[in-house]
Amino acid sequence: GVWCSDVCSSDLSSGINAEYGDCFVPLYCSKAGLLFYTFEVLMSPRFILLAIVLGTIPNVRCQYEVADNLVHAKGRCISYGFSPTQNHRGEERLQYYKVYNGEPKHITEPAAVSNMKKLCPMFQNQAVCCDAQQVNEFATKIKLAANLVKHCASCWANFRMILCQQMCSPDQSTFMEVPEMFYPPLPNASLTARSFRTSLTKEYAVKLFDSCKEVTSFGLGAIAMICADVDCTYMRLLKELGDNSSRAPYHTDYYVGNSRSVEITPLKADTLTHCWEPSMEGEPKCSCDDCSNACDDSETVTAPPPSEPFQILGLDGIAAIMGALYVLLAFLICLHCLIRWIYGRYFRQSDSDSLDSGSSIGDIKRGLVKNLRHKMVSKGQTIDTIIANGFHIWSSICCRHPGKTMIGSILVSAVFISGLSYFTITTDPVKLWSSPTSTARQQKEFFDKHFTPFYRTTQVVIKPKGQAPFNYTVAANRYQNVTFGPVLSKEVLSEAMTLQNVLVNITARVNGQTVSLEDVCYKPLAPDNNNCAIMSPLQWFQNIPENLEIVKGDKNYLDHIYYCARNYLSPQDAQNTGIPCLGVFGGPAITNLVYGGYDEGEYEGAESILITIPLNNHLTNNTMALAWEKEFLNYMKEYENDKIQVSFSAERAIEDEISESSFQDLYTVFISYALMFLYVSLTLGKLQLSCSSNIIQAKSMVGFSGVIIVLCSVACSLGIFSFFGWEATLIVIEVVPFLVLAVGVDNIYILVQALQKDPPKSVSNVPQQISIVFGRIGPSMLLSACCETVAFSLGALSSMPAVRNFSLYAALAVFINFLLQCTAFLSVITWDLKRQLSGRFDCFCCFSNEEVENKSSRKGVVAVVIEKYWAPALFSSKCIRLAVVAFFFFISCASIGMMNRIDIGLDQTVALPHHSYLGDYYRDIFSQLRVGPPVYFVFQNKEDTWQRFPKRIGQDEICMGRSCNTTSALNYLKRQAQISDYSTIATPPNSWLDDYFSWLDPTFECCRIYYNGTFCPSTDRTSTCYPCLKKSDGERPPANLFFTHLPSFLNDNPNAEYCTKGGHALYADAVDFAYGKMRMTEDPVAIETAYFQTYHTPLHKSADFITAYKRALDIAEEMSSQVTNMTVYPYSVFYLFYEQYLTISDETIVNLLLCIMAVFIMSFILLGFNLGPALIITITVAMVTADMFGLMYLWGITLNAVSLVNLVMSVGISVEFSSHIVKSFTKSKCVGKMDKSYDALVRTGPSVLSGITLTKFVGIVVLAFAKSQIFEIFYFRMYLGIVILGALHSLVFLPALLSFIGFTNNFQTQPTKYDAVQTSTPDNDSCPTDSGVNLKESSSPGINAARFALEPSSTPSFMSPHLHNYKLVKQVPSPQLADSNREKNATTISPNNSATRSPSTSLRSGGSLKSNKSGASVVVSLNDAVTKHSKNSSYAVLDEEIDYSNREKYGVPV
Repeated sequence: GVWCSDVCSSDLSSGINAEYGDCFVPLYCSKAGLLFYTFEVLMSPRFILLAIVLGTIPNVRCQYEVADNLVHAKGRCISYGFSPTQNHRGEERLQYYKVYNGEPKHITEPAAVSNMKKLCPMFQNQAVCCDAQQVNEFATKIKLAANLVKHCASCWANFRMILCQQMCSPDQSTFMEVPEMFYPPLPNASLTARSFRTSLTKEYAVKLFDSCKEVTSFGLGAIAMICADVDCTYMRLLKELGDNSSRAPYHTDYYVGNSRSVEITPLKADTLTHCWEPSMEGEPKCSCDDCSNACDDSETVTAPPPSEPFQILGLDGIAAIMGALYVLLAFLICLHCLIRWIYGRYFRQSDSDSLDSGSSIGDIKRGLVKNLRHKMVSKGQTIDTIIANGFHIWSSICCRHPGKTMIGSILVSAVFISGLSYFTITTDPVKLWSSPTSTARQQKEFFDKHFTPFYRTTQVVIKPKGQAPFNYTVAANRYQNVTFGPVLSKEVLSEAMTLQNVLVNITARVNGQTVSLEDVCYKPLAPDNNNCAIMSPLQWFQNIPENLEIVKGDKNYLDHIYYCARNYLSPQDAQNTGIPCLGVFGGPAITNLVYGGYDEGEYEGAESILITIPLNNHLTNNTMALAWEKEFLNYMKEYENDKIQVSFSAERAIEDEISESSFQDLYTVFISYALMFLYVSLTLGKLQLSCSSNIIQAKSMVGFSGVIIVLCSVACSLGIFSFFGWEATLIVIEVVPFLVLAVGVDNIYILVQALQKDPPKSVSNVPQQISIVFGRIGPSMLLSACCETVAFSLGALSSMPAVRNFSLYAALAVFINFLLQCTAFLSVITWDLKRQLSGRFDCFCCFSNEEVENKSSRKGVVAVVIEKYWAPALFSSKCIRLAVVAFFFFISCASIGMMNRIDIGLDQTVALPHHSYLGDYYRDIFSQLRVGPPVYFVFQNKEDTWQRFPKRIGQDEICMGRSCNTTSALNYLKRQAQISDYSTIATPPNSWLDDYFSWLDPTFECCRIYYNGTFCPSTDRTSTCYPCLKKSDGERPPANLFFTHLPSFLNDNPNAEYCTKGGHALYADAVDFAYGKMRMTEDPVAIETAYFQTYHTPLHKSADFITAYKRALDIAEEMSSQVTNMTVYPYSVFYLFYEQYLTISDETIVNLLLCIMAVFIMSFILLGFNLGPALIITITVAMVTADMFGLMYLWGITLNAVSLVNLVMSVGISVEFSSHIVKSFTKSKCVGKMDKSYDALVRTGPSVLSGITLTKFVGIVVLAFAKSQIFEIFYFRMYLGIVILGALHSLVFLPALLSFIGFTNNFQTQPTKYDAVQTSTPDNDSCPTDSGVNLKESSSPGINAARFALEPSSTPSFMSPHLHNYKLVKQVPSPQLADSNREKNATTISPNNSATRSPSTSLRSGGSLKSNKSGASVVVSLNDAVTKHSKNSSYAVLDEEIDYSNREKYGVPV
């Protein structure tokens, strides 16, 4: 028997109705049963040894006795008190129980009586089958369970009921059995029971389990924590309750079902209550959150149905609307064409056909009859004339004094640039993406001021290399195989342990001082525990490598891992290795924070483990933390291991990476700009066949100077804002030069190419000729500069700092660039023209070659392509132009239909370089992490309401305990965790208020005071301490005592042995006190604000973060409605960066509309109140912007502050693309929409194509090779889209549109003094269509109009009164008919002769017209007649086929 005891000294297996396996223990060991026992073991080789022992030792009392002589009846016990025994090491311990089959006894010891009253009130004042020692021991063991389930009264009562019944019931023997008894090897030992068997009905077991299965604690299922299994069942629960080493008074095997003995009556369920019923002790039912069946209609929470997308007939609503709009527009155009065709075919007489409404005769007839020169037109002419004359005068002054102008420009620029001495650049993400006045920014500042700023996170993700999952038989899982991930293998954990210990010992140097992790880490239990709170599964082994090697019986480190993953709050894993699960810092290593990549509840399948080291965060000085993080990053960048792969990050990492990559990408930007500068310098001049001519004609210095002016304007903008204390951003430095270069280079090309077409004759004529050209070009430059400046200025109304800063810097830079082009660049161009006319070489002015011909008749390649190929092709057919317009409108409509499909947000990985180590980290975090970021719901008291927390009515509106309002704020938040897929709230909140009430409960002995009233820690078990509250005070403190013990609660560290409710670890900074006398009380302290913490569900992409923030705002708003005179707002570290995305869609539309509206207003004013051209510019800009949205959707570009900056920039560049074309259209000397649009394309198109498109294309290509993804996506792709779309709209769509709806004014502005100056090339101002280009534009077949322009003049003698205000603007060179025979039949019409004409002759531009540079006469073909006039005659030629048979209709004599 002694031998048997020694062999089986380990605990017996304890499953329900379990057998004893192969342990050599006789079930019946009496002399009477010896033969039966011998028969059982007859085949055992140990039989002979046992027989020798029993036969040679006389008078040996068999250690094991038969238990079949016990009486099972009411009023009889089965056990009473502990029986001391020894373990196999001879250490005495209280582990077994005295077998006692007598009557119950009364308990008299005061502490035990008190504990009986609190824990087992159903047996108080009765004779019971337990002694005082058992009761007191039970009171200690049950505290942990009380912390988990006490807030649900029915569960708590049922939990105590089963334990009290088996420990103290006076009828104990009716439902309990002793499977075995023995005598311990001690003197005077009593008969002892190692364990018991308790019989229950299935209904009892199920009812007990169901009453507790939904109860949560610390954000986890209470039953799951007791069972150490998230898939806990009632059988598993009973097994855990039978383990005497943790929670139960006895080691009990629960037998569920009918008893095998007629003497045993299983416990029935009528002694228990359901969770939706009041407990047997009269306590209220469980709350709705702990028992779904207890919920009434007001407490039931369900996720709202998803909002229905906007649809029309099952199609996307916006896409359907745009499709219908486009179809309607196409139908109206077709209907218009059909009506015009029918009208021209059947209702107009052939001798009186008129052209379309846009022709000159139609305009003049309608306009002059209705007196077109009304007040607005007059003002428009005046403004246009003033602007043109102003530019002429100003440029004349600058060109006559180029040296003084340049010196003045340099001095003023130097003053502005000197502000760069105050220049600072910020890479702080908070300053970049969040406005100081934004709600989230203010809430963050409030949180940081009143609470501790959220800690700085340093994290390592560890994954195995080349290892496979493995199986292991886990005892706690009913000895079933469990598949463990390779990351949990011993060798991987050993490597992780080594790495963690190295990281802990990293040091840094700051100002000559050594900084270690202990100096900067977060210590939640300091000063009692000064260990750093490292969140890692290695905490389950106390960070000691040797603990991985501990083996107890058939259990090793894997059993311990299995247990701690489900019981991370357990102070000791007594079932397995005996090592605590709590970390060395005194807190838990929460499973979902240390494991990654596992399926729900299957922790062992984890693919990775995480080591998280939180560091203290300070508002002002984080120098030491930054230094330690730098050393951490340096070490991890060099770390390599054959068995594990790691990804890592620190708080400073992303800012460092963005800053480093951005400065590296500055080289790429520099190369991009350098290539653009080189292109401009090389392409401004006209290349000749002669090398000497090329050197003279080259404009490299002009191009270089123009680029320097662009950089100077950017520097001036930076200097001015720096002087006033504005911090620049990398976006400003990288984007604004690109924008200003686009604007500036285009103006340079237009001005230089205009001078190349109309060069001065001599050096002395240079200032005059530049002033003439600049008088024509200047208004167009002013138009684009003003539109862009005002548009960007309105963009500064954005609440996003990145957009606002860009808009302000860009607006000022564009305007300064315009001013410098009107001053310094005029000086440069003056000097360059003089150099060219003097035959001096470009860049080498000291060398010259006067024999080289300076004039060049060759046009540039771009100009030739547009004039000879593109323009004729576009204008060759009306159908082509109509198809072009229809296609571009279709693209814009389709792009608008895609707008609502563009994703919103900016993934952090996009801001990183392509091969950044943080890319691996974020990919691992998004795929592995199974918990989201913490979120704090901050309760902010309004004035005069600081005393709501102490009052019962205020507490009921906030708390979530059983006696709180079911609609309280925290109960509402707790219910949101039940619909986490919708609410994104993962766990119920941690409530310091409810835990404070529990901490005050005398049952837990947490809040105690010394005799002098000071706080007595729960760990002090030697001093005489008294409960803070009496039982008569109820479960909550009186209002006058609320603040008395609250500071002690917040400073009390939890401990697993005596009090787990101490608030220091979780709530040390959760309450901000306001000290001093309050208005309503004399209390020395009050609560100003407090927070309650929970967690979001895992968030993987920008859309998840945005949704989480939206849901949190909705929840906070609802919580605010549940409390009186308080506001609730949510705070999480990422809200600050994602707040902008809540309104970015609306803000994008508003910003772009404001910019486009500014373009329209400035265009309308600067185009002389000409509504039509202003509308066309606005429509074109709007279409380019709309097309950018379509490009963003197709190219996967998300909408965020960076893309919004680019969209605002696209408005400015689109103005640059379109305004010059439209301005050229309005100033064209041609008559008629088609000729004007053709002329504008040929004259201005080359400058637009070479000045903006090709220049930018050269620079953009380089951006594709940038290291940063943000450059590749948001700069390369979007810049390329802006340039291509802008070029297509200005060179393809705009000319086609102008040919149809170009709003032509059939008058010109008052002539300026430079209009009368004869240029060096008389044909420079002729229409391109006057040189032989055959444009067919008519409303009926076969009709062509002669195109001339009219200006106001005095009334000629031969004109009709209707035309008395018009004269011929320019003389069309004398055409000569190819057919000399037609000359013979020409009829000469003089001013005084109107008789010679054919009754029905039509005025046409037919025949082959050739220019006669002498300009002596004008010859116009009238079918077979030619009319000649002298050069000095004053006459009008009308842009329409004239019906000469009805001259009174037009009032034009011939």
